Amino acid sequence: MTSCSRNLPVTYREYKFAADFPILLMEVKSTTPQIDFIHFHNCIEIAFCQSGTMTWNLENQVSSLSPGNICFLPPFFTHGSFFPSQEGEVSCSYLFFNPEQLLAPFYPNGLPSEFTWYQYTDFSKLLSGERFCEEVELIRMIIGELTDRVGHYRTAVRGMVETLLVLLYRKHQGCSVFGGGGSSLPQLFPAISYLDSEYAAELDTAHLAYLCGLSSRQFMQRFQESFQQTPLQYLRTVRIQKACRMLTSSETGILDIALQTGFHSLSSFNRYFHKIVGSSPQAFRNDRRAIVKKDPRYAPYRAT
Repeated sequence: MTSCSRNLPVTYREYKFAADFPILLMEVKSTTPQIDFIHFHNCIEIAFCQSGTMTWNLENQVSSLSPGNICFLPPFFTHGSFFPSQEGEVSCSYLFFNPEQLLAPFYPNGLPSEFTWYQYTDFSKLLSGERFCEEVELIRMIIGELTDRVGHYRTAVRGMVETLLVLLYRKHQGCSVFGGGGSSLPQLFPAISYLDSEYAAELDTAHLAYLCGLSSRQFMQRFQESFQQTPLQYLRTVRIQKACRMLTSSETGILDIALQTGFHSLSSFNRYFHKIVGSSPQAFRNDRRAIVKKDPRYAPYRAT
């Protein structure tokens, strides 16, 4: 990856989905070079390259997408793409959707927190078709259903998107937040889910143990065995991950981010951020989110 210009204009592209089926398929084919403007939007974007080579600007880093590979972008992630001059046709299919809205018929009480792994900044954006062969096949099937629109295709698409998120979540479990894989992990999931949503609250291990149906002693022992860290250490990592997302997706001040993620002072936030990430919050923001989202242009997109 190489850096590109830090002064590119940025546009917020808001996708307006149909209320009863909030997913959009776009197909792009071209034999001439094309350039997309730098933008971010309010939904997940999956780009599946079928032929030719695409060049992507991902948060001011340049990468290539080749046939059979996927570009998976979370909401509010700045990006743009262009087709360099080349022989033959460039063909790419794009899926845009919000999983919380699309899967609402399956989860009327809210999407399970494991399906929101895509929010974390450390998940790879470019996915190899060789490693993610099951996911690629699912995306092909989703595109086919949205293209053919045969009977009950909406239910089929929802089911395949749900399966896709589960498969990607499993591959994401190796990161620091979801790390660990002991046999106690399923029983600990109620506590993990709670910490992921209530990360700014004071740590109450007795309540976490209650959620898991364990005594405080059992909970602490099984948590330590599964994650090789205490609940407090885990919570600090979750808070820092949440802070990383805010640092790279907003212009919120660092002190406000510290307070919103459960830290009581800027010095405490800076200390643990450097310990976990290896740099200061400001340096992380400058390095990872070099494209500034302050006062972006607004370009809503409505499916026709």
